[in-house]
Amino acid sequence: MSLATLVFVSHSAELNGAELMLFELIKHLDSRKFQKVLVVPRHGRFFHRAVELGIQTRVIPQKWWVTSSAQQWRQPLNWALNLAGLIQLASFLKSKSPRVVISNSSVALGGALAARLNKLPHIWIVHELLDHPQAVVKFIGGNKLLASIIGHCSNLLVANSRVTARPFQPFYPVEIIYNGVDLGEVQKKIYRLMAIENQPEGSLDQGVGLKESNFLLTRKIVKSRIRQQWPLTCEDQLLGVVGKFKREKGQDMALRALAILKDVFPKLKLIFIGDPSEAKYFRLIKNLVTQLGVGKRVLFQGYIDELYSFLPALDILVVPSRQESFGRVVVEAMAVGVPVVAFNQGGIPEIIEDGRNGFLAQAFSPRSLAEKVALILNNPEYEQKFSFQGYQTVKSRFDLSDQVRNFERILERWL
Repeated sequence: MSLATLVFVSHSAELNGAELMLFELIKHLDSRKFQKVLVVPRHGRFFHRAVELGIQTRVIPQKWWVTSSAQQWRQPLNWALNLAGLIQLASFLKSKSPRVVISNSSVALGGALAARLNKLPHIWIVHELLDHPQAVVKFIGGNKLLASIIGHCSNLLVANSRVTARPFQPFYPVEIIYNGVDLGEVQKKIYRLMAIENQPEGSLDQGVGLKESNFLLTRKIVKSRIRQQWPLTCEDQLLGVVGKFKREKGQDMALRALAILKDVFPKLKLIFIGDPSEAKYFRLIKNLVTQLGVGKRVLFQGYIDELYSFLPALDILVVPSRQESFGRVVVEAMAVGVPVVAFNQGGIPEIIEDGRNGFLAQAFSPRSLAEKVALILNNPEYEQKFSFQGYQTVKSRFDLSDQVRNFERILERWL
């Protein structure tokens, strides 16, 4: 039986949340059924990882068809500049004759338009909160029109959360498929990076029947050994924020929460993991560190290619985002037993059940964020409960195998 060709069109060649989701999906879709082809707009981390994996990858330049509100004036210019790439992409699709074209992100209109020109089935994976008052992306004609274009140009929409799906329902066919993580692969990465030949008893990939006591012991061992590789001690109380420096990621509110807590917890530190995507906002963060007097408590790490080489070292992951359509990093932290405190907004409440597997703070309140962090730091039973229950949440609801199986199920319609 011949393989069914799938062409995936990515809006970016980097490896942030949306791109990581697509990379994991492509990697794990059944290679006995599908010939997987990836199109990216330029060379980058995504391109190189895909090539290393043996995925056929093509660079076809495309600027974002939809931008942030501050860059809306660029959109007509980008459309004009994208015409050559659109023609190239349409020709490429014609040569490949895929069963389905899959676009990733609402800013990547090129895949949908090229599929339409070739009369090919099209699936659009949407990650953005298009109906949010301060939506990250703003179409020059309004986001209601953008949602209509996305719906009309697709045979099916795939949303990463219920809140992401909201602008399209009930007008267009939408499937909600949550992002997942590969628990077995996560565990292998941790122990490989630590150069541990024999995994401690109770390791995270033992599956059904894992005892909470063994899990917590393993978590303690892993945290300690990873910290030995960094300028950190076991006594340090370490908060972490993961993500590019952008206003919507809310690093400023994490700093304000730290300032509230610093006198109560003398060993408390905050580490930022991520690139300075917006230079102006990054300067604001640097200035805020000085203004709040927390310079000795803050670490700037930058992008970490293997996030799991450091993530287990955290005591708490803080997610202070102003908007988050899903919150992949929440699931990644839970997968290694790191307790999470996040704002109660966007798709995060679809992951965190407040007080059961993590804490939800009042949205956009640094004081509420600080209070929830303090509850965990002052009460070890919360840390232990959220550590184990968070892992169990990932195992039962956010395992990568479920995401892949659900996506393969919808692809069956065109096979």
